[in-house]
Amino acid sequence: MREQLSDFNQITEERLQEQLDQFLKDFKDGLLEEHGWPTTTSAYRVSKIALNAYTRILAKKFPNFCVNCVHPGYVKTDMNPQGNINAEEGARGPVMLALLPEGGPSGLDFDQMEVSDF
Repeated sequence: MREQLSDFNQITEERLQEQLDQFLKDFKDGLLEEHGWPTTTSAYRVSKIALNAYTRILAKKFPNFCVNCVHPGYVKTDMNPQGNINAEEGARGPVMLALLPEGGPSGLDFDQMEVSDF
């Protein structure tokens, strides 16, 4: 990944936007590999990095709110018939986060119901 996006604790909204603009330019110009971006499923991977970075940015910006991101799992839906869990199981993590009490954890990434590394 681009080194500029690797320090989630130091990145600003402006710097994140600059990096995403650069990714789009490099993508359009066919320069992903040359400029150190992932080349396999690059848009998906960079979007997840951006989501995680923005989660931390918002958690710092709004300390009275609980701001987290969650991956519900590989949920079987009409759009994704290959999923390995049903919608009810996939909803557990998002519902858990929605019901966190005041002062709950913020700025974290959850994989279903567990905190995960960014």
